[in-house]
Amino acid sequence: MTIMEGAAPSRSQAVQRYEEVQGRLPKATFPASSIFKAHLGELTDYIDAFVLDGFGVLNIGDQTVPGAVERVNNLRAAGKQVRVLTNGATMPVTNTLNKYQQWGLHFEASEVVSSRDALARKLAENQTMRWGFSALEESALNILVPDAVLLGDDPAVYESCDGFVLLGTSTWNLDRQDLLQQALFAKPRPVLVGNPDLVAPLPEGLSREPGLFAHALQDAEVAVPEFFGKPFDNAFAIVRESLEGVDPTRIAMVGDTLHTDILGGAQAGWKTVLITGHGLLRGLDVEAAITRSGIRPDFIIPTT
Repeated sequence: MTIMEGAAPSRSQAVQRYEEVQGRLPKATFPASSIFKAHLGELTDYIDAFVLDGFGVLNIGDQTVPGAVERVNNLRAAGKQVRVLTNGATMPVTNTLNKYQQWGLHFEASEVVSSRDALARKLAENQTMRWGFSALEESALNILVPDAVLLGDDPAVYESCDGFVLLGTSTWNLDRQDLLQQALFAKPRPVLVGNPDLVAPLPEGLSREPGLFAHALQDAEVAVPEFFGKPFDNAFAIVRESLEGVDPTRIAMVGDTLHTDILGGAQAGWKTVLITGHGLLRGLDVEAAITRSGIRPDFIIPTT
């Protein structure tokens, strides 16, 4: 699948692209079969800690998934621990917390982890490099590194950078992708990816996310990007710190995407729960996608 200007991939195209790049993703083992339930409330006998994806589980764009707020509150009332692990990296996690508070989801700061948090740990290892970011002006890049520059339409900016970070791609386009590719071809430099997702579900369709552009760079053989976030363990490691003492087989990663949520949860040694009614796989042949990829969740439910 190629990246087309102004056109997000369809759901089936996005699933196909995930399958094409699966060899670059972590490996894991999976159950022989899945258990079907109606919603997360029916899993409380199996699970003590629920780690929820954001998009496709709690919300679609700025709209909450029907019943999700009540479900989370009911899980807490049942004595279950609840966390959020999201690949949304464009803004600091405080913005996500504020959004959840407005929806009636009262998470503590330690209960919400984003791929940006994993990226921040990597960037903290070397604060002297000049990093070029695909991001927004309001992305608070100064929190991540002291010498950050937004990548735009000036080739000289790309040339001046010691490395590049694909943080958010809402304003990224093919011209900027081409400038980045040319810069990397002229001089190889590190490429860090703050969001491994290829797409994200919105009410009107799918958005194009940093992972989509990062894999295109690897296809072009100008970089081997380093990813931060699901399905890679660097993000799961942060969540584990807040769940110390919980039996890993009683922790569940809940998400809508096989190649990020389910693969990532499985490689972490957790149970996995695939939601089929709201996110990437909505309207697709879920069993066919599972069979093709070999990525099988422990549980399948239609809604949160």
